Amino acid sequence: MKTLSSISVIYPSQFPDFVNDLNGWNFTQKQLNENKGKILTLDIDLGNFCSLNCPHCFRRTAVLDAVQRKMTFEETKNLITEAKKLGLRSVKFLGAGEPFENVRFVEFLRFLKSQDVIPVVFTKGHVIGDDKLTARYNRHYGIENGVDLVKVLNEVNASVILGFNSFDTEKQEKMVGGVSGYVKKRNVALIRLVEGGLNQSNPTRLCIGSNPVTLENYDEIFNIYQWGRERNIYVIVTPTMVGGKACNWEQITPSAEKLIDLYTKIYKFNLEKGIQTIAQLKEEGISPYAGAHPCNQVSCGMYVTLSGKVLRCPGNDTTIFGNIFKQSLEEIWVNSENFKRSGTFNCGCPPKIGKSIPYNLFTEVMKKLKG
Repeated sequence: MKTLSSISVIYPSQFPDFVNDLNGWNFTQKQLNENKGKILTLDIDLGNFCSLNCPHCFRRTAVLDAVQRKMTFEETKNLITEAKKLGLRSVKFLGAGEPFENVRFVEFLRFLKSQDVIPVVFTKGHVIGDDKLTARYNRHYGIENGVDLVKVLNEVNASVILGFNSFDTEKQEKMVGGVSGYVKKRNVALIRLVEGGLNQSNPTRLCIGSNPVTLENYDEIFNIYQWGRERNIYVIVTPTMVGGKACNWEQITPSAEKLIDLYTKIYKFNLEKGIQTIAQLKEEGISPYAGAHPCNQVSCGMYVTLSGKVLRCPGNDTTIFGNIFKQSLEEIWVNSENFKRSGTFNCGCPPKIGKSIPYNLFTEVMKKLKG
């Protein structure tokens, strides 16, 4: 059985001409300027079932919106068709369920491919790493194992964000709800994604999400970040969302001082390795995702939930722009606060600022880097 040690380092010292992003995740200032006012990305739900029970999940309950009307598969396809007319380039699956525990997910990925839309898939990896689960949800496509599933991800040009909160088995399994055996499956999934070549492109198509940064995994985060980046795996580092089960963000989030120190350490690593320059940081600003591309999804996209509610983003569940069953996507978009931000390259993180992200984090980190 292969272990994570089998994943080779790609950048042992300096990073060459390097795109500091995950394919399909964010957009350059040039792209934003040339497409100002367009919807370039959407977060969407496709089903809501997940066999895990992560305590920091942005779902409030195991069955989201159980008594409400849900978007059907065809309605979700129609949403994409409508969004394409408004400029859509990528779709992110961040919830509300585990995408690979949906028997029609591969069908939807192939639909996106036909529309020339990049899928960005957040997954906990337990299906890709377990051939029995892979077959259970995908045998009707002729997919019998996780290796076959990764081949499909390549066919549809998907980027994958694999949940990765800790190297420690006990700690990680606690962070998915106490599921015994999960880490073995996650590690197999990561190895398969690497062997499938998702970290061979520039920008990479493979990411590990070490978010949320909590009191429990804080001491590991920098090591995870360094480990991933040296293997051309994008790494997401950020404090918790402030919606769903994470409404207790004050109880799990490290202090402002600790977060500032962590962000500073990560950015110093980037500067030393040539991932970024200090001139670039002065121009772009500090990202809510430590060391990563500044977030601009709230200046060129929205989050359409399974229940039809349209939210600012998955960062919280209280800023509602409209309902897709009552208004057109275009109407909701042009009347949203996100539309008013069109063209903004670094949006910070409106739902988290002053909450899980301290007000002074960005300015204090920049001061330490300049010093």
